[in-house]
Amino acid sequence: MKYTKFIVVEGINGSGKSTICNYILKLLNKLHIYNVIKIHEPGSTPVAEKLRNIIKFSTGEIFSYKTELLLIYAARLQLLDNIIRPNINKNWILSDRYDLSTYAYQIGGRGLNKNHVIFLQKFINNNIRPNITIYLDVNPVIALQRIDSNLEDRIEKESINFFSKVRCFYIKMAKKDKTIKMVNANKNLKDVKFSVKNIINKLINI
Repeated sequence: MKYTKFIVVEGINGSGKSTICNYILKLLNKLHIYNVIKIHEPGSTPVAEKLRNIIKFSTGEIFSYKTELLLIYAARLQLLDNIIRPNINKNWILSDRYDLSTYAYQIGGRGLNKNHVIFLQKFINNNIRPNITIYLDVNPVIALQRIDSNLEDRIEKESINFFSKVRCFYIKMAKKDKTIKMVNANKNLKDVKFSVKNIINKLINI
């Protein structure tokens, strides 16, 4: 297949994004699509991974929401310049999180000014949009039960109220954008995979 697609999987922590990304990769391989670059945000480049570690695990000092936002966009710029832009026209790209996460978490969850986020998006010249975003919608209570409390990062330690606000913003965005496909991730994994498979099949016109 000569064409390529940019697929993003979104959802709150504990929604099953990593599992579904791995599943999508296997689906594409079964369809003889092997030129797939699997990435995650923040991260996926050496510099971006260091920024990811700061974002997720830094403690011991006041960590402002604006600092978090700037670090996220610094990591995204590294990812755009080193992986996405050089490959978008010759490889499939499968990403665990992308722009939608920033909107949901930073605007919906943190309550930051939308205009600041839009400014940063323009500043890093991020005009690359996914062909499709699969949003795994799950009740925050269920999602957080799936996370090992001994392995929680700084974000995963946020309150149920925080994740409820993030989820509401995801749903709001999904209703506005036809490229965002919402999947009920409260269901068992078999049902979630079935829904995702149908979305991927439609994407590649099977």
